[in-house]
Amino acid sequence: MKVRVGLYILLILFLLISGKEEARAGRYAAKGDTCRVSDRMNQPETWSKIYQWVMDDPQVPDKEDVLMLIRYHFGNFEKLRKLLRYLDGGRSYAYLSEHQFRKIERTGKMKDSLPVAALTLPANTLQEEQLETIAFAPWLEVESKRETPHRTVLALKNNILYDLALAPNVEVELPVGQRWSLNMEYKCPWWSNSKHGFCYQLLSGGVEARCWLGKRKNRERLTGHFLGIYAEGGVYDFQFDKDKGYRGNYYAASGLTYGYSHQLARHLALEFSLGIGYLATEYRKYTTYEGDLIWTSSGRYHFMGPTKAKISLVWFIKGRRR
Repeated sequence: MKVRVGLYILLILFLLISGKEEARAGRYAAKGDTCRVSDRMNQPETWSKIYQWVMDDPQVPDKEDVLMLIRYHFGNFEKLRKLLRYLDGGRSYAYLSEHQFRKIERTGKMKDSLPVAALTLPANTLQEEQLETIAFAPWLEVESKRETPHRTVLALKNNILYDLALAPNVEVELPVGQRWSLNMEYKCPWWSNSKHGFCYQLLSGGVEARCWLGKRKNRERLTGHFLGIYAEGGVYDFQFDKDKGYRGNYYAASGLTYGYSHQLARHLALEFSLGIGYLATEYRKYTTYEGDLIWTSSGRYHFMGPTKAKISLVWFIKGRRR
């Protein structure tokens, strides 16, 4: 009888020990599986595939920015994931977690040290055998599938200050690379009323070379701070009362500008600039007598200081990057 009881006790102990070992093995296996998921999220092959999935998915929020971050931070995957979480308040990262990262998991949710706040994801996953590994180099183009991003190729502008002065105007700016641009402007108020002795006429054109400051690699063209050098000139005829007026054979100005362009939307910006330089003009002063214009004197005028100011609406015209 005692022998039988001893055997029962030994059997029970053996079963308890076996159960604990199996549970411990299960925990180690789950932990190892989670580590393997985390490790795969730090592998170039995984992000190569994610890059392809993003290119093929037109619904990805801020798609161009996501692709740019993957290209520029390929290899530093911890920083890449952190930047994706900050992009657009985490909206792009939430979408990728729901539609792309889930394909990398085997079971459960991805473990991550920096979760997106208030992010809920579905539990469906795909098996690891469904993944296709491809070679990827972020500086090489994928001929058939890579999206062709757009960039600014031309900007059309209108100076609001000139509009308030009843001076119709238009500007065209051409970017030359990421740091340089060429800005051309034209203004042409041409108002007159001989009955009331009023004349406000000006034909003027100018050109300005600009250097855009700061890091330009990841910044939209023609935005941010800039320095420029300008030259402009034209002819004019001003008469604001019946007694006298001024007609300029020419005027010319040149100097330096500083400005800032703030992007309001994908195709819209607001630009502020001030030009300081030297202005010279040769003019004739005239008066009216019995309906005719009589020259009374002529002279020259020179000025050093602010010669132009702008608050301009800017419309970006974009084209495909080649």
